[in-house]
Amino acid sequence: MKIKRLVVSSFQTNCYVLYDNFRAVIIDPGDQAKKIKNFINENELDVLAILLTHGHCDHIGAIDALYQAFNCPIYLHHEDHVYLKEPKYNLSTMMGNPLIIQAPVLDCEETMQIGPFKVRWHHLPGHTPGSSMIELIDQKLIFSGDVLFNGSIGRFDFPLSSHHDTVLSMKKLKEFNDDARVFPGHGEETSIKNEQQHNPYLK
Repeated sequence: MKIKRLVVSSFQTNCYVLYDNFRAVIIDPGDQAKKIKNFINENELDVLAILLTHGHCDHIGAIDALYQAFNCPIYLHHEDHVYLKEPKYNLSTMMGNPLIIQAPVLDCEETMQIGPFKVRWHHLPGHTPGSSMIELIDQKLIFSGDVLFNGSIGRFDFPLSSHHDTVLSMKKLKEFNDDARVFPGHGEETSIKNEQQHNPYLK
């Protein structure tokens, strides 16, 4: 399996394309749909699904255009569906360009088989009520969205964010037994073990 990171949006969001034998999933297409489509088309990939770690505008901004292009299912934790229709919650109002998603978005399930990709959703609220890390189980790869960064974590002072839930989610992360490579929503790759040892929020 190959991983392509595309940095999109003014927030420098990491959009990931995972692909294996020309079948692909897209994680967090936050903006610049044309850039994402170009990579898909240049590599002749069949997009099986779009997976969203949470509902902020810099992670969902391109899904309408990509849905029109690829007509694939889109999955998000049910507690973040409110962000799809509420610009004040998804933070797009703050950017002066209110975003309301028109594409149909489905509830994720805890474990899902999407073509060759065996996916587990780790629900870790705080940054948003539905914030999740998306794990590729067989490859020990985690796409952490804004739950966990290299040396930091996502903010919890936005609308519907929760400091209390963030603290509980960090306790869960401290107890993760399996090491895995971590690809965050912003910034550089890390690992579960590295964050458990060095991230001040996991101490």
